[in-house]
Amino acid sequence: MKIQIKYCGGCNPSINRKALVNEVIEKLKSCIDAEIVRENADVGLIVGGCSVCCVNLDDIRNQASELVIVGGNLVEYIQVSPDQQASEIVKQILRKAENKVVQMAGILQQSNCIRAGSS
Repeated sequence: MKIQIKYCGGCNPSINRKALVNEVIEKLKSCIDAEIVRENADVGLIVGGCSVCCVNLDDIRNQASELVIVGGNLVEYIQVSPDQQASEIVKQILRKAENKVVQMAGILQQSNCIRAGSS
């Protein structure tokens, strides 16, 4: 899975963004083949240091088909305890990647590239 990471400017962080991302990457790589990329990502990880999460999303929206947004102690706009944050981010990344696979399968099936019941 290809993951792109985008950080906020760090003006008022309430979390250690780099340490959190390192923990997320370590957890991801223990269960899947994960690669950090600068473009054409399966999932984009937006890391804002505070709950405002004022990261400019324009560039990454064009580079990643799915986004997971972290803003301080919020993951996808839901408060998460610091000791659970990395695990919740991994869970959200995997869920978003699964959504992408399901969407692609639907597109392939609609285009007759694959057919139900064929081997």
